[in-house]
Amino acid sequence: MAISPRATEKSVRTPDRVAGALAAGFVVLLLATELVLTLPDETDSPETVANFYAAHRTFIIILQLIGMVAAALLGTYAWRLRTVDRFVAAAGMIMAVCSFVPGLITIMIAIVANPDHPAAAVRWNGLEPRGDDILFVGIVLFAGAVAVRLGRRLPALGVLAALVALCCLVRLVLEAAGRSRGPLEAVAPLLFVILIAVMAILSFLGILRADSASALAQNRIDDHER
Repeated sequence: MAISPRATEKSVRTPDRVAGALAAGFVVLLLATELVLTLPDETDSPETVANFYAAHRTFIIILQLIGMVAAALLGTYAWRLRTVDRFVAAAGMIMAVCSFVPGLITIMIAIVANPDHPAAAVRWNGLEPRGDDILFVGIVLFAGAVAVRLGRRLPALGVLAALVALCCLVRLVLEAAGRSRGPLEAVAPLLFVILIAVMAILSFLGILRADSASALAQNRIDDHER
């Protein structure tokens, strides 16, 4: 009896609810930490930076630690993607490591902030853009891997991932050229969050999985062994 491609596709669909929960947890924690408090940027005066971090020291450190938990969830999600594609998983784990850098810099600013001697806080605050650059390099690597490795099987996901990689890459180029990043400063991170949210849904539904041909081959081997 011939098996239709549609029936075959459904037969190898295995939802990974743990992976979906990890990605969803990352999105929730990231949004929670980013929306609660807006930090000074590198253009603010030394007094503003030192006073703000000193006044909100404990709260800022707590938020950054929560952000690191989110990064750990992202890294664990990337590790689970190894059954989908090892290159995507490796790129995701590199990205997760990169995502720790901005938080560590922010924690250092909060620790050294002293309104009477703002120099140390300003020095660390000047490193914030470099920490963000490291994070965006990781995102470009991951989104590019998703676009190239998974885009053929899931074209819509590939297009979204390519858009994320392009926006983040343009942002990095503008940053390196000393030009204004404009709306990309907000659009690039937002698109990245949307990408992870979409991947979480696909993991929940069992659509984001190992290549169906490989899965079918493995099923045939298992059936033959039985």
